[in-house]
Amino acid sequence: MAEYYRDIFSNRGHGHQQRRSKSVWSILADWAMYLVSVVLVCATVIIVVLHYTPPQHAWNLPVLTLFAPIVYMLDVATMLYWIIRWQWRNTLCMGLFVLLATIYLPLYCKIDLVRQYDTKYVERNFTKVVTYNIANGNDTTMVDYVRRLRPDIVCLQEFLSDAAEKWKALGAEYHSTVSTDNVFSCEIFSKHRIIRQGAIDSLDRYSAIWADLRIADDTVRVVSLHLQSTSIHHEDTQFIQQHEYLYDDQREDKLRSIVSRLADNTRKRAVQVEHICRFIEDTPYKMIVCGDFNDVPLSYAYHRIADGLDDTFSRMGRGYSYTFNGYFRLLRIDYTLVSPEIETISYESDNTVAYSDHYPVITRLKINKQKKL
Repeated sequence: MAEYYRDIFSNRGHGHQQRRSKSVWSILADWAMYLVSVVLVCATVIIVVLHYTPPQHAWNLPVLTLFAPIVYMLDVATMLYWIIRWQWRNTLCMGLFVLLATIYLPLYCKIDLVRQYDTKYVERNFTKVVTYNIANGNDTTMVDYVRRLRPDIVCLQEFLSDAAEKWKALGAEYHSTVSTDNVFSCEIFSKHRIIRQGAIDSLDRYSAIWADLRIADDTVRVVSLHLQSTSIHHEDTQFIQQHEYLYDDQREDKLRSIVSRLADNTRKRAVQVEHICRFIEDTPYKMIVCGDFNDVPLSYAYHRIADGLDDTFSRMGRGYSYTFNGYFRLLRIDYTLVSPEIETISYESDNTVAYSDHYPVITRLKINKQKKL
């Protein structure tokens, strides 16, 4: 009998030691996740604030906006951890910041709560718009691809005048803003008659052009933009995606150079944006603003230009959208924005073509007639 009780108490002591050991590991894990939570909360707040803050006043912090989708996913994962741990105070705290980030989620991802099948469009009822950074493209197959889309309006960026002859293959029915005087520019092709055209304020044609189109009985102003590039080169992309130079002595210098260029060009885009916003405010017509912003939806540049306009992806996009073939395909930097009077019928970023490092954005719009007072 004595042996029996001795074994019971011995096992109890062993079990108590295991529970104590587990509790120590749990405490360490909780403290680690607590530190992670603090970092994520700070990152979430900074990213949201940067959306409204001119980058001239934000040092190098605007680079953080590139990682907004990753920060959001980590916020959700951290909240789930605290739920599993039954730490309701921490769950509530992380939940509030997940909710804050969710307000901006439609800029990145549109969830289909009601799936639509076999949606049919009557082409005469809408205007099809394609915006495409062709990356100096003068490939005939690229021109043929765009022609097969049968767009009514085409906004191109990084257009070389040397390729003008090839782009005439779109068809004789297209009017264009192309001039042989411009070596490298944005351009607009349109089946609708171009009434007027020009560059925005003091910006050159490489950065922004506009054209007033006569559509039915209405005048619509179309803008094709190419904001300051990120100046990230192929070797930088290799470093980021494949961790090249990871153990090299130059790693720190490489990272500092990338961050510095990203931040510096963010400030340059902010200056361009002020010219563009003044132009938009002074425009008396409905607007279609297309182009390569070289910035993400939570950036200051996007916020300023999109203020008062509708993002066609936010209206009719589906799933997670990206328009740049790089950086793990996380970046949506090409946009079509429209006046509220213009209805968005559909949105698509065609990720199946590889003619450029950007993907074309294809939208169908219904330009409602101006009501007479």
